[in-house]
Amino acid sequence: MKIKISVAIVVLGIGLPTALGFAWPAYNPVSDFLSELGASGAPHGAIMNYAGFLPIGVLWALGALSLLAGNRTALLWTGVLLLLGTSVSYIGAAFFPCDAGCPMEGSNSQMMHNALGVIGYLTSPIGLAIIGVHFLRSNQSNAGIISFAASAATLVGFVMMANPEMAGTRGAWQRLADFSLFIWLLVISVSLRNDQFSSRT
Repeated sequence: MKIKISVAIVVLGIGLPTALGFAWPAYNPVSDFLSELGASGAPHGAIMNYAGFLPIGVLWALGALSLLAGNRTALLWTGVLLLLGTSVSYIGAAFFPCDAGCPMEGSNSQMMHNALGVIGYLTSPIGLAIIGVHFLRSNQSNAGIISFAASAATLVGFVMMANPEMAGTRGAWQRLADFSLFIWLLVISVSLRNDQFSSRT
C-alpha cells in the first residue's frame, strides 16, 4: 500500500503541477511558486487545489503513518509526526489559496496560506533527519543516507526559496524542497518492501 500511495503522491505532486504549468503560458516553473497554480484567478486553480494540494496532503499523511507499520521506535514516531506538518501545509493550500503572485502579505487567505505553508518547511527537514537516525540504528544504512539527503535538499530548497535575492529562481528551489519529499517517500517505500522481501527469502 505504501508504494501505491507514494506513486500517487508523485503523480499528483510532481506530474500535475508540471502539466498545469505547461498549460498556462504565463506561468514560469523556475520563478513561480507551486501555490500560484492554485492562486485566486489562476486558470486551473480549482484543479490544483482540489485534485492536487488536498489529496496530496491526505495521501502524505497516510504514507508517512504507514512507515510505522514496521519497526516502531520513539525516533520513528517523532519523525513521522513531524512529517505530518507537510500535510498541514498542503491541505491548508487547498482551502486558503494565495493571492495572485503569492505575495508575502495580502488577503486573509494569503496570510493563512503563508502561515500554514511554513509549518511543513520547518518540520519536514527535522523529521527526515530523525527518521534517518532511526534507519541507521536499525541497520538500514541506505534508507538512512537517503533520508539525510532528502532532509538536506528540503532545507536548502526552503532557505533558498525564502531568500529575496533568489526571487528569480524561487520556483525551482521550492520544487527541490517539495519534490525531494515525494521522491524520498517513493524510494523509501520501495527500499523497505525489498528489505521485507529479502528477509522472507
